[in-house]
Amino acid sequence: MRWHWIARIALMAALGVPAFAAETCDSTTALEGPCRAIDAGLKMNDIQVVGTHNSYKRAIPPAELALIRQRSAPAAIELDYGHRPLAEQLDLGMRALEIDVVYDPQGGRYARPLLPAIAAKLGPDEPYDAAAMMQPGFKVMHVPDVDVRSQCATFVLCLQQIKAWSQAHPDHVPLVITMNAKAGESDMPGGVALLPFDAAAFAALDAEILSVFDSEHLVVPDSVRGKYSTLREGALAEGWPKLSEVRGKVMFVLDEGEETIGIYMRGHSSLEGLPMFVNSTGETAPHAAFFILNDPIADAARIKADVKAGFMVRTRADSGTHEARENDTARRDAAFASGAQIISTDYPEPRRDFGPYQAALPKDGPARCNPVRRDKACLPVSPPH
Repeated sequence: MRWHWIARIALMAALGVPAFAAETCDSTTALEGPCRAIDAGLKMNDIQVVGTHNSYKRAIPPAELALIRQRSAPAAIELDYGHRPLAEQLDLGMRALEIDVVYDPQGGRYARPLLPAIAAKLGPDEPYDAAAMMQPGFKVMHVPDVDVRSQCATFVLCLQQIKAWSQAHPDHVPLVITMNAKAGESDMPGGVALLPFDAAAFAALDAEILSVFDSEHLVVPDSVRGKYSTLREGALAEGWPKLSEVRGKVMFVLDEGEETIGIYMRGHSSLEGLPMFVNSTGETAPHAAFFILNDPIADAARIKADVKAGFMVRTRADSGTHEARENDTARRDAAFASGAQIISTDYPEPRRDFGPYQAALPKDGPARCNPVRRDKACLPVSPPH
């Protein structure tokens, strides 16, 4: 045992890892910070992190939420949540974010949302600032005309905030940004219709990503496909990069259905040359690498099988504020046990008026070894006492 620890200390010195950390470090050591485990042998799909759902979303002001409640009490319940600014979420240990975008190539299309205008006529409420909405480019919001307030009104602003935090914390495990491309009619009578996402829109979306993040700071499908003919083959052949190679990097995933994914791929069956992964349409698809499987109870067996095979998976610990209101931890616990690499939540910290519910890693660290893939590979950085 003595020689085992001498060898480990020598390896840690070579990797620049402190040989002795806090005495509280143990086998569930987080993968960031002073109790960081050795990266050797770990790949980016061998870890598990927590992230936020609709990360940009600010809480709906009371007067606007009351108007929603008059129309639909269930909708008001499900929309009654919000998040801190992105950098603060990352400081809390979130390592995955979700951003919804709408297409606005001319600017100003979504600058006059109906619900804030109606609420303003009824009495004092939080003013709506439309200044950033006049700029051309993708906007960030949950439900146009209804739930429109964001911590970063434009996609580029969100990206800039993420990049600034990442540059200030270059040792972080990869950040995973899942994205919804919203289109269709307004949910509010008289509201503005959302522009569709065609190939040109997705090319513009990719361009906005690349305007902020250069290739050196992105994990892209080609990083995983490598020498293989398809992305799927690369993912299943342990093609995911080593964790040590992707610290400080960011990965984007388009979370959409099969038709929209087909539009995004623009003929690139394995996402060759594209900056985003996609929610894979099936385990045998050439582009299969990442799956959005949001029900960790119903999809438990599939999630575990996909993670074991080599895919990456995002699931959700809670939805629509229901688990938090009832302090129901069954879905959260199933999510962590499933092995999904990303656990999405609306509650990285408890909401006082709901109760104690939150979704966090057991040691409150930003990342840990995946409980399905590599649980026993994460060793402490300090010797046992």
